[in-house]
Amino acid sequence: MKHKFSFMLCPLTLLIHQSIYASPQINQLDTISVLGTSESKAEAGKDKMFSENQVTEYKSKKEIETYKGHSVADLLTGTTGVYSGDARNSGALDPNIRGVQGQGRIPVLVDGTEQAITVWRGFAGVSNRNYLDPFLISSVSVEKGPNLNRTLDSGAAGTIRLSTLEPDDIIKKGEKFGIEFKAETANNSIKQRGYPISIGVDYRSLEHPEDVTAGEYAAYFKTSDRYPARSQGRNKFFKDNAYRLAVATKDEHFEGLLSYAYRSKGNYFSGGHGGHNYGEGMTIWDYDKIHNFGSNYTTDDPYIPWIATVYTPKKEVPNTSFESKSYLGKATFKFNDETKLKFGVRHSDMTYGEIMPSRLWQTGYQQGTVLQWPLANVKQTAVDTHFEYNPQNNRWINFAFGAYAVFNKAKTNTSGASPADVLARDNDFNSKGLNISGKPAPCYPGEACYNENYLRAVSEYMKRVQEEWRKYYTSNTKTPNLYGLFNTQEAQAQWAKDNHYGVNASNRFELHKKLNLDVMAAYKWEDLNSTNVYAQKLGDVKKLCNANEGGFGNGSKEHSQIYCNSIENYVSGERMGKRKELNIGFNFQYNPVDWLILDAGAKYTHYKSRDDGLIKLLQDKMREDVKYGGEILLEVVKRHKITQEMVDEYNKYKKSRKEYNKALDYYNKKEYEFTKEYRPNQPDDKDSTKYCELEEDGTCDINDEGGFALNDKYYEDYEIYRKKEKEYVENKLKENNITKPEEPKDVNIDSMILDIIDNNKEKKETFSIKRNAYGKFDLESNQAAKQLIQDKLTEEQYNAYTGKMEKVIKRVNSEINKITPTLEQWEKMKKAQRTAHAWSTSFGITAFITDNIRLYTRYTETKRMPSIFEDTIGYSLDAITPLYKRKPEHSKNIEIGYVHDLKGFLPNARRADVRLNYFHNLTKNIFDRDSNYTLQQFDKRILSGIEFQSRYDQGNLFATLGVVYNLKNKFCDNSFEIFNYDENQGVSKKIPYCVNGGNGSGYLKNTILPKYSITANLGLRFLDEKLELGSRWLYHSQVKDTRAKSLRKAGITWASGETNRWNPVLVVDAYINYRVNDNFTIELVGTNLTDRYYLDPITRSTMPAPGRTIKLGMTARF
Repeated sequence: MKHKFSFMLCPLTLLIHQSIYASPQINQLDTISVLGTSESKAEAGKDKMFSENQVTEYKSKKEIETYKGHSVADLLTGTTGVYSGDARNSGALDPNIRGVQGQGRIPVLVDGTEQAITVWRGFAGVSNRNYLDPFLISSVSVEKGPNLNRTLDSGAAGTIRLSTLEPDDIIKKGEKFGIEFKAETANNSIKQRGYPISIGVDYRSLEHPEDVTAGEYAAYFKTSDRYPARSQGRNKFFKDNAYRLAVATKDEHFEGLLSYAYRSKGNYFSGGHGGHNYGEGMTIWDYDKIHNFGSNYTTDDPYIPWIATVYTPKKEVPNTSFESKSYLGKATFKFNDETKLKFGVRHSDMTYGEIMPSRLWQTGYQQGTVLQWPLANVKQTAVDTHFEYNPQNNRWINFAFGAYAVFNKAKTNTSGASPADVLARDNDFNSKGLNISGKPAPCYPGEACYNENYLRAVSEYMKRVQEEWRKYYTSNTKTPNLYGLFNTQEAQAQWAKDNHYGVNASNRFELHKKLNLDVMAAYKWEDLNSTNVYAQKLGDVKKLCNANEGGFGNGSKEHSQIYCNSIENYVSGERMGKRKELNIGFNFQYNPVDWLILDAGAKYTHYKSRDDGLIKLLQDKMREDVKYGGEILLEVVKRHKITQEMVDEYNKYKKSRKEYNKALDYYNKKEYEFTKEYRPNQPDDKDSTKYCELEEDGTCDINDEGGFALNDKYYEDYEIYRKKEKEYVENKLKENNITKPEEPKDVNIDSMILDIIDNNKEKKETFSIKRNAYGKFDLESNQAAKQLIQDKLTEEQYNAYTGKMEKVIKRVNSEINKITPTLEQWEKMKKAQRTAHAWSTSFGITAFITDNIRLYTRYTETKRMPSIFEDTIGYSLDAITPLYKRKPEHSKNIEIGYVHDLKGFLPNARRADVRLNYFHNLTKNIFDRDSNYTLQQFDKRILSGIEFQSRYDQGNLFATLGVVYNLKNKFCDNSFEIFNYDENQGVSKKIPYCVNGGNGSGYLKNTILPKYSITANLGLRFLDEKLELGSRWLYHSQVKDTRAKSLRKAGITWASGETNRWNPVLVVDAYINYRVNDNFTIELVGTNLTDRYYLDPITRSTMPAPGRTIKLGMTARF
């Protein structure tokens, strides 16, 4: 049966909107005929990339299954300039389009359902995760930029629309029933190992109990939870397996589908080429000597992490496994040609590897080992329904209705703690063994003392300590394990229930043959509840000890040795709340003449949220008990009046001292070098054969530190060595004509000048600036402070740091003063509710220059209300503050495009198209975290770029090319100019109004995309198109404009909060697909064929991408 496929993505923007149920009288783009097969559906999706006035990327079922990859994020691989944050360490999608990322900004819709949940990533910020099973997905449509569509579900900067399997994907053309069985296996995978420390046992019974009581310092010293990295088994198959069975039926009145999908893959191995870009071949100690483990803010090179010293090329990358079990059911009832009702249900159980980014680095003690954490798990159930009623010959009714519910039950490794951490420690137990003699002196990897003898001595010492621990644990006098506080915990786990519900309805009215009107409404709500073991058991902990300092709480003997573990203050805590949002919109489409289409519309948004977590925190508190960072102290500096002559005299003195200090530094440096040259002659205090003090039995006398005692011979030789060393150094200095400089005596300076200038004796007048109603510090809301500054800074004062006369305002300190909420603020805090509303507009113009050329321009506004994460207290944003007012995040998006169908020049081509598009996005009142780790709204962010798309399909040869060039990513705010100073130079130098990327402590800095991205596909078809060979070429550059670069241009040499960056890389994939007959197809796919070792763009975790992988697959259809 032949159906019409009408564009339904952009009814409120441009020409695309004309295509939606458009009447014959209104000019519209080509309508695509869908013949009811998977292949024709793929062709229609590709055609939409060039027939719509919104830049769109599309992946068909065949592309998805061919290049399935290792991670869920590989669903977006191959869509030019679109990436997923934390691609290898999340088990989910967190899409970034045009440098925009996060909840509400880029929704991911699976069959129209929304399922995002925000999780904490420690110092790496937060991740907006969308959990799904890629094996159920039959198409991916990436809309770049916002639109005003009939379901009102477009994001502020774009939308990811995923469709699950449909009957047409399974049933052959002309048939009414079909079965598809798909199976595949791949290499480059190895079964993950379990976590080596038992969970739920008394830590005092462990072999290494010291590893689970270190609290937040465990990441530095813990060793018993690590494994040697594996390299064997990389080329073996059957450790990455998947299969899917789908059964479908359809006729004129009913369509139905049932499917089960399973995939199990272990950890992948990284690539083997390119590791030198990430520290390959170096030890951590080598790397530290070169890079000092810090960001390099003095060059334009981005911060490249040293991941190859942790994850060696060609070896296993732990915490990258994935297992999924999914069910899908669909039913469509077609009552007649005008009325259709759809139902869908799906369930996925996904278990995947995950680790906090802060645990991915190593200390010297852990070199050569890797961490494998317990696996995370998400169970997701979704139901949806869609109703359509479109009676023929009735221009007043074209009605659609949809509803959905999504239930997420997650256990993610995102609490901030480590597996097997304990809530409390037994101080009696921990003190056992402290007095045992023979403890080896500290020695570190890379030092000469770090050898087999040292490790043997450590092992012997620990055996004696462990024996003392065992005796204590088996005694009747040990401290009781009250409430299980000494048990190892799933401390890394964050449990969450995040449920989404939504309904939408729309209708199209044909007001005139040339004028249509769409009217639509949508309502959605979300319910979040998140917790962890510390939040659950915190009450029990505080019954027994002081959670901050350790010790006992009630003075009883049985509690006296129970000390709280300090990790309790470093985990994420709870987050819970509810959010509701209503959207109502309309859109006109007008076709005044054949070559012109006009669009204009608007959307009203109203939302309400409640922070149940804040209500819980405040329920037992008095207003006076709550303090929040509400004011900053500033001071105006008033120095003594000095003359220019005094300044000149001071500068002369400083210049003389500077020259002397420089000469003295050089002398001391050379003296040290010559001393170091002679050091090999120093007596060796490790030489037991020569310098050991002997016991009566002829053995070495062992001291308390585990070494041997030195005899008199050593001290005699050492005295001789010191004398000769001194003579050697003096002679070397004399040979090189190096003399010690004399302190300058020819410059006299009045002591009063030094007292005034150098010793910074000054008068200061302190004043405060308080947060305004929106939670920001700004002078406009503090007029008294602003006037004081203007009055006091009429004269420039001398600044000893710069040697210049300048106006000076300083922060008294880096802290923010804690103040008590006002009574009005307190009442609002107890209710913990926010609400807001706003209007946004949209319009577009399309001009058909010729039959094959069209130009368009679009202007689309969005008013994004705060997400449930932004409106609730919890991980990453855990400071108690008043409920400041929120403004909608106001985005203004402008696009200008050119589309050309080239078949007029290439008549033998099936398809030949090019598109060139320019975008400019200005977002005001943008949300980000500030330096005080509270959520703030900043003035604006500006993004712009150029996008190019092209395709050519001649039948036997087909190719595509996509290029994205990002021009600008600026983040601007006036408050920077008041409070940020160059701490290294001690100068009140302002941070520029605009910087690249985002705030230093915020999330937006993690979303900067590569300067340019290129995706190319090239393929050939043979044997009447039964045999197909194809390749994909993916290239991305570095980030060229970083926050640090912006500050350096402004003369500021420090920066904070820089994120991980990456080197450019070219990744090549290829496949061979052969259709043996109408029922059977086999496939051979290779990804990362050149086996590159690389890091994915916008990753939050320093985990290399998968190396070369070969996949074998087969599909049987009946």
